[in-house]
Amino acid sequence: MAPDGSGRPDCMDMHDGGHTDEVFHRAKAHSRRSRTIASLLTAGLLYVLIDIFVEGPLTSLDVAVEKWDGEASIPSLQQAAWIYDKVGQRSVLIPALLIVAGILARRHRTWRPVVLAGVSFLVLNVVVGAMKILIGRSETETGDPSVLSGGVIFPSGHSSNMVLTGGLIIYLLWRYTDRPPVRRLILLVSVMTAVTIAVSIYIGSHWVSDLIAGALVGGLLLQTVIMFDRKTAHVRTDPPAILAPALRLGLFEPDTDRVDAVTVPRRRLRSVVEDVPEVRPAPPAPDLRANHPE
Repeated sequence: MAPDGSGRPDCMDMHDGGHTDEVFHRAKAHSRRSRTIASLLTAGLLYVLIDIFVEGPLTSLDVAVEKWDGEASIPSLQQAAWIYDKVGQRSVLIPALLIVAGILARRHRTWRPVVLAGVSFLVLNVVVGAMKILIGRSETETGDPSVLSGGVIFPSGHSSNMVLTGGLIIYLLWRYTDRPPVRRLILLVSVMTAVTIAVSIYIGSHWVSDLIAGALVGGLLLQTVIMFDRKTAHVRTDPPAILAPALRLGLFEPDTDRVDAVTVPRRRLRSVVEDVPEVRPAPPAPDLRANHPE
C-alpha cells in the first residue's frame, strides 16, 4: 500500500503526475530510514558477537541471570511458560503469516506477498541455523557461555522468528490494505517478543545475549525484506530482461492503472453505449482541377 493510504503499491502512484515529486521524496526518505535502521541493527549484532567471543560485559550478564532458577522461584508459571515456549511461536505465527499473505495475494492477484513470506521464512531458518552451527555456543545447562564448543544455541530462533514473522505481517498489511491497525499490531508483536524473552529466561533455555541477538537478526532480515520489496516494486513498468520468467508467473504487481476492458452487464449494453446516428455515405469530393482552355 502506498504510505498515503491509497491502497495501491507505491510504484503505481508514480503515474499520477501531480504527486510524482511527493511520492519520490517519500520513497527516498523511507529508503534512508530503512538503511539507518539496518545499520543500527547490524552494529548491535556485531557488538553482541564480539562480546560473546571476548566474554565481555554482556556475557557476564548471561552468567549472572542464568544463576536464577525461575522455575524453582515461581513454580506456578512453569506449565504456562512451557506451553508458550513450545506452541506460541512457529505453530501460530507462521500459519498466520501464510494466511495473511494468501489473502492479500488473492485479493491483489499477485504471488508477491506469498513469495516474500516464504522466502523470508526460508532465509531466516538458513541464517539462524548457519549461525548456530558456526558459533557453536554451549547450552545454559553447562553453566559455561563459551563459543566454538559444539553447541547450537546462539542466536535464539524464538526471538528472531517472532520479530521477523510478526514484523512481516505488519508490513504486508500496511503495504496492501487501507488503514491497517499498525500501531496495535506493533504493540502486540512487541509484547509477544518481550514475553518470549522472559519465558526463555524463566525456563533457562537461552542466555540473555542469545535472545538479544535473535531479535537483532530477525529485525535485520525484516529490514532487508522491506528494502528489497520497495526496490523491486517498479519492475513491472520497467523490468530487466532477467526477470521475465518472474513476471510471467505474476510475482510482481500488475499495472493496475491500465484498463484493458470494461465489464458490461448482460442485456445492459445500451446503458453504456451512446446511440450513434445513422451513417450515410459521404458526398463525392468536388473536382478541384482548374477549368481553363488548353
